Amino acid sequence: MKQSKKIFRRMLINNWGGISHKIMEFHEYVNLFSGKSGSGKSTVMDAIQVILYGSVSAAFLNKAADDAKNKRSVLSYLRGAQKDGTSNRENVDFCSQIVLELEDTGSRVCTCIGAVFEVGSQDTELRKYHFFSHSGHLPKDGYLTEQGVPYTSAQMKKLIEARSRSEENRGRVDVNRMYPSREAYLGALYDSIFGYLDPGRLMTMEKSAIALRMADGTGQFIKDYMFPKSKEDTVSAISRQLGAYREIKEKVDDLERRIEILDEVHHANQELVRIRADRLRAESVLRIVDLESCKTRLEAKQEDLEGISAKISELEERYKILDADKKEKTEALIEVKAELHSSDYGVKQKEMEELKNTISLLKGNARQWQEILQGLREWETDEEISGYISNPTLQCLEEVLEGGVSEHVLDKLRSGIQNGLEMIGEELAELNDGIRSTARELSEKKEMAEDLKHDRKPYRKALKSARAQLQSELSSQYGRTIHVEIFADLFDIVDEKWKEAIEGRLGRIKHSLVTEPQYALDAARIFRRMKRKEYEEIDLINTAAVKRDEPGAEEGTLYEAVQAGEPYADLCLKRYLGRICKCETVEDLHQVRDGVTPDGYSYSNYVFRHLREDDCRRYACIGTRVSKAKLKELEEEIYELEQRQIADIQMRETLGRAQKLEQLNQKTEQLLRLSKAAEELEHYLDKQEQLARELKNLEDGTLTAELKGQKEILEQGIAEFARIQEQVNKERISREGDLRAAQKEYRDFQDRLSGLQEGFRADEQLLAEVRENLGVQTEAAYRRKQYDLCQRLAGQEEQSAEERILARNRFNREYPAYGFTGVEHENDVYDKLREDLKRDYEPRYQEEFENQYRLVYHSLRENVIATIHGEIKAAYRHRREINRMLSRIRFSDSTYQIDILPAENENGQFYEMLMAPELDSKVLDNDGFEGQLSIGEDAFFQKYEQQIWRLTEKFMPPREGEAENRSRHHQEMERFADYRNYLTFSMYERVEDEQGNVKKNAVDEMAGRDSGGEGQNPKYVALLAGFAMLYMQQSSRDSKIRLVLLDEAFSKMDKERSEVCLRYARELELQLIVCVPDERLQSLIRNVDCVYGFRRHQNQISMMHIDKGNYLEMMEMGGRNAGESVTS
Repeated sequence: MKQSKKIFRRMLINNWGGISHKIMEFHEYVNLFSGKSGSGKSTVMDAIQVILYGSVSAAFLNKAADDAKNKRSVLSYLRGAQKDGTSNRENVDFCSQIVLELEDTGSRVCTCIGAVFEVGSQDTELRKYHFFSHSGHLPKDGYLTEQGVPYTSAQMKKLIEARSRSEENRGRVDVNRMYPSREAYLGALYDSIFGYLDPGRLMTMEKSAIALRMADGTGQFIKDYMFPKSKEDTVSAISRQLGAYREIKEKVDDLERRIEILDEVHHANQELVRIRADRLRAESVLRIVDLESCKTRLEAKQEDLEGISAKISELEERYKILDADKKEKTEALIEVKAELHSSDYGVKQKEMEELKNTISLLKGNARQWQEILQGLREWETDEEISGYISNPTLQCLEEVLEGGVSEHVLDKLRSGIQNGLEMIGEELAELNDGIRSTARELSEKKEMAEDLKHDRKPYRKALKSARAQLQSELSSQYGRTIHVEIFADLFDIVDEKWKEAIEGRLGRIKHSLVTEPQYALDAARIFRRMKRKEYEEIDLINTAAVKRDEPGAEEGTLYEAVQAGEPYADLCLKRYLGRICKCETVEDLHQVRDGVTPDGYSYSNYVFRHLREDDCRRYACIGTRVSKAKLKELEEEIYELEQRQIADIQMRETLGRAQKLEQLNQKTEQLLRLSKAAEELEHYLDKQEQLARELKNLEDGTLTAELKGQKEILEQGIAEFARIQEQVNKERISREGDLRAAQKEYRDFQDRLSGLQEGFRADEQLLAEVRENLGVQTEAAYRRKQYDLCQRLAGQEEQSAEERILARNRFNREYPAYGFTGVEHENDVYDKLREDLKRDYEPRYQEEFENQYRLVYHSLRENVIATIHGEIKAAYRHRREINRMLSRIRFSDSTYQIDILPAENENGQFYEMLMAPELDSKVLDNDGFEGQLSIGEDAFFQKYEQQIWRLTEKFMPPREGEAENRSRHHQEMERFADYRNYLTFSMYERVEDEQGNVKKNAVDEMAGRDSGGEGQNPKYVALLAGFAMLYMQQSSRDSKIRLVLLDEAFSKMDKERSEVCLRYARELELQLIVCVPDERLQSLIRNVDCVYGFRRHQNQISMMHIDKGNYLEMMEMGGRNAGESVTS
């Protein structure tokens, strides 16, 4: 027996788009809308969707036939808006209805569903509309009053109330209602009226079908619409258990965390104690080594002191003996000398010694006078220097050089030289000032020339610096480059005749800084802060104020001789030059208030004046381009300055040398003595020669010769004794120094030994060990080894102390309630807390945790794993049912089948566990999609322990303080509770050749390759099968609708494939409403049941029902133009 269903029998439209009033009838199976693009097919399809979706949002309207320029809305449909901008129901108040009539094929009961709209002439949005339903057929009046006007909402309400009281409604669920909200309407529509369907799934599928949208591929479509999501609330059940489990687990984890960190603190403290003990032992070893070394050195130093003292005594005794011998010889020498002095030879010898001293003094004086004469001679020989000496002074100089030295001449010469030196000093001061000034000017001009060579204006350094600073700060404020210009760079002089006049009159203004008017105020604020001495001669033009005042220019002014590129610069030129008249003569100047001649003669404020040459020529800089002539002029000036600088430096060196010449600084009496030294020297040399002859004669006498011999022998003996004494004394002094040093070292060793022994008591065993080690290796090697060990242990101690502090701080940050500081000297409080926590941990929480642990596993196994296992198994069975259904539709040599494979996503890691053989003991419920099982937990848990707890983490609910993550986390849990996410769904084409060989082609890959009918085939197959499964899978046994809406259907499929799809839909008991263009009508009409031809004329849509038999007859008679003939 055929199962009953609900079909759409009729549709009524009042005032919708280009339709004023129309009632259409639908067949149980395939209904076709045929017409050209824009003929109105989509208008009817959109009206159907408004009723199906219970929405007036433009997002729900059919987009298949739409384009970007045709913005459809429910209000535009109601007004009958056209593409040309006109409307059928513009500027009028009216009502509209869209109503669908359904019939239950089993009970033959009819129900109408629809919407009533009231639109005001000035409405810009929908204000008044209601969705409704009522029992029975469409009313005979078609919801029109006697005047042919569509019902208002009030009139519709009266009809519904009347239907509610009618005889045919008795005993039925009351569907006669005007719904207060969309939710109420959809609730009734999809439950009692449509047969308890899922509205979300149906709406999504209908919208996908309208334009055949499968953006995510057929696999996703199959998953969403052919394999329903489980209704088992596994998430809530497992979340409650996991919440309790997490609570106890967090307590356990918290305790374990506390103990873990305290273990780190304890181990770090133990390591620190060990390192400190090792370091203390190594330091004790070093101290013992120092003690032993100090004792040894103290004994050696005592021996050194005794040896040095004995040597000093020996040297003192020897010195005494030598001193006695020298004294004896000295007394003998005195007697010999006395005998010699009492003779004539002695007297002459004394006179000779005195004479030699006098000659030596006179030689020095004569040499000094010659040096003075040489110095004085340079005043005369150097022409540049002699120019600073007067002629009388030069005459005195010649007289002195020729030997005419007198007190008067010397005083006069000294005075003249001093006068010359004063002149030289003044000249040098002027030269130094000039050299510095020339250097500054030369540097400035070289910088200007360098600027010109690189096409830059030769502006002063301060001006360029101020410009750069202002531009930098202004750009920083605005976050982009803001240009600061120099006024002279913004315009050109177009009449060279007036160049000097313009340069001179603009003077300082041409060197002013300028910005665009919109930045002028901010620039002024910044410029005010730039208060530096070098910026005192720099100006900033307020271009904003100039622009605000809009200055003009008079005829015949200097403004006519300039040209600017920027409008704000042009306004500034009008302000500064637009009132200065161009004049040729003084008479012309006399006739104006402000004027200037080409040669720079200016008149202003009743004053005649010459413009500064520096402004007119030297610092001429106006123009947007650099002047090459100016560069040549600068280079010539630089050359002249360099030559002047060289000459000045040479002259400075000459004058500096003059300051070092002879200046006769000695007294006149001294100079006179020096000048006569040469003559006196000759006299004394003659006297020395005479005295030497007399001494020679005396020395030849016998007594004198004998005395002289004794004297020489005695003198040599005394000298030898003195030499030996000196050596002995030096050695004694050296030994005494050694003694003092040794004594100091001895005292130092004693102090060091006392310091090392103070407060230190060596362990006898350690002392013996150190002495043993010192016996087999050098002290230096042993000391270095122990020192390196101390250094290494000190580093380890510092690191270990830091690790202990870090561990303590980590504990104190996480558990501040204990009140620990982290800098406790001892570790007692941490160790005690650690022992207390360890003592309390196991008895308080272990048993509770293990009980909860078993409970969570049992809940996860029963509520999640078992459910998903049963659902996956059921999905494989469901696939077989679908494939049996799909195998009935063949396209030539192929059919389409659905395939299911394990997922390769994150969920896929659990697939093996979920399909484990241990889970196969199960009891299925009535529809085979959900089941429960009972298993032995131990074997399964031991095999899949890791996967079980990874899955547990996925279902762990968020904490109380994580409410903002609750929704997201719930979605995540739902994803892992949905059996479909552990599978991959796909469709493939099964092709069998004549030999029985089977080939499988993945549909999504085919869709990418085939843009024609072969690409559309599987999509329509999946779509129709999806609708069939949607209407079959609902749990209620009530009859249901079977509606499928298709727009622009089968557009790329040939006749044969289209016919197969339509026959397939008929076999699945689906009711299709299909929109196609006219050219597809002939290929489809044999397999459809009801046809409407659509045409649009003068903004009105006409819909003609086409008789299928007549059409086929006309096709056979008239051929290709049958469709045009029937619908025209």
